[in-house]
Amino acid sequence: MPFSRDMHYLRLGAPGSAPSRSASAAREASHATFGDQYSPGVLRYPLRAFTISEMFTRAKLITPVLAVAGSLALLSAGGVPASARTTQLPALASASGKIRAHLSKASFAAAEARTAKVVYSFAPASKRFSYQLLRQSGTSWLKLRTVERTGRFNGSYSKTVKSIFGSKPVTPARYRLELRADANRVRLAFRIVVSAPGPVKPAKPVKLIFIHHSTGQAWLADGNGDLGIALKNNNYFVSDTNYGWGPDVIGDRTDTGHWYTWFNGPDNGKYTNALYKEFGQHSSYARLSSDPDPSRENEIIMFKSCFPNSAINGNPNDAPKTGSNALRGGSGPLTVANVKGIYNDILTYFTAHQDKLFVLIVTPPLKKDATNAAQAANARAVANWLVNGWLASYSHKNVAVFDFYNVLTSNGGNENTNDLNKASGNHHRWWNGRVQHSTADSNNYLAYWTGDSHPSQAGNRKATEEFVPLLNYYYHRWADGK
Repeated sequence: MPFSRDMHYLRLGAPGSAPSRSASAAREASHATFGDQYSPGVLRYPLRAFTISEMFTRAKLITPVLAVAGSLALLSAGGVPASARTTQLPALASASGKIRAHLSKASFAAAEARTAKVVYSFAPASKRFSYQLLRQSGTSWLKLRTVERTGRFNGSYSKTVKSIFGSKPVTPARYRLELRADANRVRLAFRIVVSAPGPVKPAKPVKLIFIHHSTGQAWLADGNGDLGIALKNNNYFVSDTNYGWGPDVIGDRTDTGHWYTWFNGPDNGKYTNALYKEFGQHSSYARLSSDPDPSRENEIIMFKSCFPNSAINGNPNDAPKTGSNALRGGSGPLTVANVKGIYNDILTYFTAHQDKLFVLIVTPPLKKDATNAAQAANARAVANWLVNGWLASYSHKNVAVFDFYNVLTSNGGNENTNDLNKASGNHHRWWNGRVQHSTADSNNYLAYWTGDSHPSQAGNRKATEEFVPLLNYYYHRWADGK
């Protein structure tokens, strides 16, 4: 085809007449991808003469652009899966960033999100970087969080998975993380699994309050049970109630039937609101030097009745009382059925307050001369039921039991020697990587007697050493699953 000074349009494709200047201008105006020098299917040159050598020079500049256009056309034609449609523009284009990424692990518990890493790198550098996090819900993916940044991104970076979640809760599910650099995208998949709780102390201070009287006071005390010191060393900020505490002096009432008043009675809101906001000490024990967060309520509620509540009548296998219960709000009559009924009653409140962990400390045993065999057998039956039966159909993780009764029914030879860390005896502890509730010793009386039924130092120390690791386990089981 001859060239002339007057011809300034060259059509690509089948030969034909040159388009009109108005038609060409319309196409140019509707296509801005390649700049105002080019239009789809048509190359426009300034209206001037040029040599054959100049024409070939211009053709070389145009070739990469046409190659990219062809690649985009193939992708949009559907011949490549959507997940693989990642196009890298040539180096001369402005959006040229490329990203690579990987996870340090693809499946981990929520607690590990603080250490699991997303590692990503840019080469060549990118001007735009973004990521979005999605969670699987049935067959759909729900967008949780999107972050976009502009600047210059070059080299390698890393983030913890927890930082990717931001303020969103890290809960067990399948997740997808999509990272973009300019026009390039990388998709990563990972799974958060249910944590296997263990006896390690919480990573940050946890606020705990203990409802007790004299036995609990001795258990907490430095130089006796040392429970306060042990809780302090395990990152718990401990407060307590005692005689004379609270609205209507509710602190005086800690018998089994009184738990109905605290948690189910008409004034339960008044009592529990005061309890959640009580950060003082009402007995002497060491604790963390300062409140970690005065605006935060107590998170763990420990409660215990004193040993007179182990004088239980009835029969060991009696079923829990339903309907009207004479023990509600009072100190008697103490029967197996009534006691079980009270504990079932208060589960209603606990179910409605999943933001708290409630820890029942089973009523301690009476010394042999303060009870009789039938009452002691009933107390044992109730303790076993609380550990093995009470929560059997309770579907939540915010209630836990420590069998203080059982722990205090075996010793190391006398009332001032305990059997801590022994394979034999009665225990409730973390043992060989799991929770152990051992009732190998048939004794149903206090094995650590003093002048009355208050446990000796040896018994209290055994209880401390067995309880605190279990509390850590109960805490993680509850907190990691929230």
